[in-house]
Amino acid sequence: MSEVAETNKISKELNKIYRHLLQNDKKVAQLQNDFNRVCRQMQGYYKELNFADLLHDTIINSTWLHDKSFSLHGWAANYSFIYMLYRILDNTKPQNILEMGMGQTSRLTSQYVAYCNQNATLDIIENDSDWIATYQPQLAQNEHIKVHQRDLEFFTYDKTECRKYKDLNEIVGNTKYDLIIIDGPWGAEQKLPRSNMLDLIKNGNVADDFVIIFDDTERKGEKNTSAQAIKLLQEQSVETVVFHRFGIKTQTYITSLTKSFIQYL
Repeated sequence: MSEVAETNKISKELNKIYRHLLQNDKKVAQLQNDFNRVCRQMQGYYKELNFADLLHDTIINSTWLHDKSFSLHGWAANYSFIYMLYRILDNTKPQNILEMGMGQTSRLTSQYVAYCNQNATLDIIENDSDWIATYQPQLAQNEHIKVHQRDLEFFTYDKTECRKYKDLNEIVGNTKYDLIIIDGPWGAEQKLPRSNMLDLIKNGNVADDFVIIFDDTERKGEKNTSAQAIKLLQEQSVETVVFHRFGIKTQTYITSLTKSFIQYL
C-alpha cells in the first residue's frame, strides 16, 4: 500500500474515532444538562417545602387572616409568594394596593383590607369575567375592595404578540400605589408580558415608598419586563433594591430604599 493510501486510511479511521467521540461528548453534555435541570427542580421543591413550613408557623396566630386555607398548586401562587406577601402586608401596612390577576393572592389581600387595615384600598384587575363570577364571592368583602374586569389588548414586541390589560388608566387614575402585585394577565411565551407595570411607572402611579412584586420571573418574558421596570425607575432617579425568592416558581421584588428591609423577612 502506498504512503498516500495508508495516510488516507489512517485519516478515515481518525475521523471515525473523532465522530464517535464527538457524538459521545454530545450525549454526555445532554446528560449533564438533564442532571443540572433535575437538581434545580429538586432545590426548588426543597425551598418550597421550607416556605410552606414558614407560612404555616407565621400565620397560625394571625389576628386578621381569618381564612387560612390556600390552594397553592398548578398555576396558582406558590408558597414562597404567599409567605412573602403576608409578611409584606403585616409589616409594611400598605395603603393603596393594586393587584393584577385575581387568585389566591386576592384571598390574602382582601382579608388584609377587610380585617387589618379597613381604610386601605384594593383594586384587583382581571380579564376573565367567568373567573370573576366564580372567584369573587370567595374574597373578603369591604367597600374599599374593588374587582375590575378589563379586556385584553394585543401588541407586537420584538416580532411576538403580547397582551396586557386594556385602558387600565381609567381605573388607576392618579392613584399612587405603595404595593403592586403583578401576576396577570397570562404571560406564557411572550417577550414582554404584563407590561402594564411599565405604563404605571411612566404615568406616576408608583408611590414614593413602594413594593412591587413580579411573579413567574423564572420565565424569560417576565424577567425581561421586570428588568425594564427597574430601568425605568432608575431613569426617574428612583433608588431601588431588587431581590428574588425561589420556590417552585420565582418572584422578583423591587422596593424603595425605605421598604428594603422586607428582603430580610
